[in-house]
Amino acid sequence: MPNQIQGSIQNIEIDFLPTSSYKTLVCLRTSSVNTTVTVTEDETNCGKLTSVGEPGFSFSFDAVCEVSPTVSQASYKDCLTAITNKQKVKVRYQNPTVTGSSIGAAYYHEAEAFFTDLTLNQDAAGGAYINFSGTIQSTGTLDVTA
Repeated sequence: MPNQIQGSIQNIEIDFLPTSSYKTLVCLRTSSVNTTVTVTEDETNCGKLTSVGEPGFSFSFDAVCEVSPTVSQASYKDCLTAITNKQKVKVRYQNPTVTGSSIGAAYYHEAEAFFTDLTLNQDAAGGAYINFSGTIQSTGTLDVTA
């Protein structure tokens, strides 16, 4: 039976100051990275012409607010400060270290980016936690090699 990478050990890491000091997004519930390119198509008398633009990353996440985040955790307050100040951040999404994984299991996504959405959610139901979700959109050159 093949070994899979557990989602519970996957993190989004954010560097709020361009110092290469990444913080792990606190209490992550779900996350995803979407890689896209813009496609332009033209119909001509020579046939259909298609061109592909530069690739981009979009990172989406849902996390639970932490009462006392550590200095190594990216909190809601960190994210809120970044979006309200239109602050460029660096974001990284890479495969966690998994014993026995092959090079085929390796993935790495890093880019400078901006927060484009940040939502604070609360549910009045008993036992529910306040959580926040957001989207971080890349700008510039993407790095896919660790």
